[in-house]
Amino acid sequence: MLAKNVMSTDLVSLQLGATVRDAIALFQESSLHDFPVIDDQGKPVGIVTSRSILHCAVPRYASDELLAVMKAGPDIESVYNNLAAELDRQVSDVLERNFDEVKGDMPTSAVAAMLTHLKGDSRNILVVDEAGRLIGIISARDIICRLPEKTEV
Repeated sequence: MLAKNVMSTDLVSLQLGATVRDAIALFQESSLHDFPVIDDQGKPVGIVTSRSILHCAVPRYASDELLAVMKAGPDIESVYNNLAAELDRQVSDVLERNFDEVKGDMPTSAVAAMLTHLKGDSRNILVVDEAGRLIGIISARDIICRLPEKTEV
């Protein structure tokens, strides 16, 4: 079986010019944890994850302050205020450029192996055509749901 046989083609993605506000709207409308970001030609340029959006809201701290922040954590009001200030920021500023992609003719056994060692925070592998345009997404669930049913043990 090949990647193109197990990929989801019901794609939800963001255009490169989208804002953090657009990304938040997608997260609120779906149960997905990350979205591919594509350019005008439909080629993936990165992934926006729920964590990358939170990074906009939680201030970056110097390493010597990190332990104190991890113990106390920022108060939720400051998280909301920081996020509000970042709503019009371009997703290109916060996306992860380190992501996994495969061609549709890759064997699912290889895709399954890749899913155990994903780059970045994404939970998915992007599937692209020969021109590099996004045509599908594969998650571990896509592979698991297509495993043969187990017979009696």
